[in-house]
Amino acid sequence: MSISTYLGFDVGTKRTGVAIANSLTMQATGIEVIKHHKNGSTNWAAFDDVVGAHSINQFIVGLPFDQQGKEQIMTFIATSFGKKLKNRYQIEVEFIDEYLSSNEAKKILKYNHHHHNAHRGDVDKQSSQLILQTWLNEKRFD
Repeated sequence: MSISTYLGFDVGTKRTGVAIANSLTMQATGIEVIKHHKNGSTNWAAFDDVVGAHSINQFIVGLPFDQQGKEQIMTFIATSFGKKLKNRYQIEVEFIDEYLSSNEAKKILKYNHHHHNAHRGDVDKQSSQLILQTWLNEKRFD
């Protein structure tokens, strides 16, 4: 039996949360928050470190849509990031709707006794975990 490993991303302009999971456990875990450069460019060296540390089979990128399910600026940014991931690492990318993942992450962190103004990086990491777990759950029932 071959075990696949996945990385999930909650893409932001300042930070990107990263989660990992595999096809054996089907449990996502937030592992990293990568801070982008001050000029807004992607911190590819940090992504190289994370991707290089694991044998990744697929990337899952959250796509943020607005309340009406329409694309917004962050949808374009996440799509662009996913295309760059695929080109840089030659690993397949799948996109999934991440609607309200950050709000849900804040609720989970608050429930788990974190301060209501939880560190923004914690929210990004938790959001990436929710994005990847949602994808895993959908994959499990396909």
